[in-house]
Amino acid sequence: MLNKLKRFTTSLLPIDENRRGDCNRCGACCKLPYPCPFLRFDDQGLSSCAVYHVRPPSCRKYPRTASENLTQEQCGYYFVTAENLDQTLPRLEPAANPQ
Repeated sequence: MLNKLKRFTTSLLPIDENRRGDCNRCGACCKLPYPCPFLRFDDQGLSSCAVYHVRPPSCRKYPRTASENLTQEQCGYYFVTAENLDQTLPRLEPAANPQ
């Protein structure tokens, strides 16, 4: 119960700016600390949420920080270090000078 309370409380904080990736619909986070009653799986084994549009902040923001990512082996989200941050940002080409 303490972990669930901690997860809810920290979900009110912003997402770490070093988070990258996307949800790969593995469903691993929806089983923390026990399976969510709204977790569904399709024919291909991909997970979905029966209450996706009204899901709580702890679900919307997971994983919020690298230390909170308890499912990093399965999760499509990952965190880059400050040293690698410049390498992961898209490079913008300078706009052509119209004349």
